[in-house]
Order: sequence, then C-alpha cells, then structure tokens
Amino acid sequence: MPASAALSRPRPDRPQPSAQPSRSGMPPDRTATPLPGAAGPRPARTAPAGLAALRAVPDPARFLDRTAFDTGTASDIPPPPTITIQKLALYAFEAVEGTRTVAQLGQWITSDVAAALAERRAARTERRTLYRDARRIVACPGPAHLDRPSSSVIEATVVLYAEPRSRSVALRFEHDGGRWRATELTVL
Repeated sequence: MPASAALSRPRPDRPQPSAQPSRSGMPPDRTATPLPGAAGPRPARTAPAGLAALRAVPDPARFLDRTAFDTGTASDIPPPPTITIQKLALYAFEAVEGTRTVAQLGQWITSDVAAALAERRAARTERRTLYRDARRIVACPGPAHLDRPSSSVIEATVVLYAEPRSRSVALRFEHDGGRWRATELTVL
C-alpha cells in the first residue's frame, strides 16, 4: 500500500469529526467526545526532556514602593520615594540592555554615570551582536534596600527579577541643591 493511502485512510480506533459545521458556523468541538477507553481529563502537559518548564511571570507591582531596609533617622533629609529608586534601577538596566536611551535618565544621574552607562551599553550591544542574541529581557524590581552613611547620602540596592537570572543594581544618591542625584550606579 502506498504511504499516501495509509495517511488518508481513517483510523478505526478514533471517532471521526462530523463534516457538518455547527449552527453557529464554528467548527465542531473536538473535545466534546472523549476517546474510547479514556479515563477522564487528560493530565497536564510537561516540558520536553532537557527543557525547563515555563513559569508564570510574577506580578510586577508586588514589590513596588516597598523598602526592605532603611537605616535613616528622623533628622535625616527625606529620601526620594522608594518607587523612584526602584524605577531608576529598572530604567538603568533597560538602558544597558538597549531598550531605553541613557538620556531618559538625565535628570536623575550625573554626567559621569551617564558616560559609564553608555560605555556598558556599547559593550553589551557588541556582545549581543557577536553572539546573535536578539532576546529582550524584561525585569521586575524587588524591594529597595537603603543605607545612610551620612544624612545627605543614600546607598541603595534593588534586585531585578528576570528570566533566566536575577540581577542587582547598586545606586548611590547624594543630596545637592535641593534634590537627589545618583552619583554612582552599577548594574551587576
């Protein structure tokens, strides 16, 4: 028997779908008739061998505006809002990854930090070009950890949760001229 005849011949052990469409004009529901000998609902599908199972993306807003640790006192200058620190860390990560321009962080960072971020971005872009890596990494910020070496300085760390690994961002803010600016910023 030719191979094409074997492929077009119906299998006797499986029910055949009806050729007539339903009244709604939609194709017939193929899951309505269980297979003969089926013991109930099908088990959940698992990932093929050698591949990790996909996980649901966590709620990105679950840690926003949360401070995990702050060593400030009541007499210190109030820090920038926690959500601002988290967003700046996220935006710096996106600038290094190439999805955001460094100029968009201009009011919150010094020119030295902007130059360092642009240099890291160029190195990361070159690496991604060499390895032909076109993935876009989306990160969710975790709670901010704040430390106060002095009343006008804040050192903060934020963990960015991204698949397949998490990254951390270290920031140093200095209060000058009535506002906070990041004088050091490192995406690890």
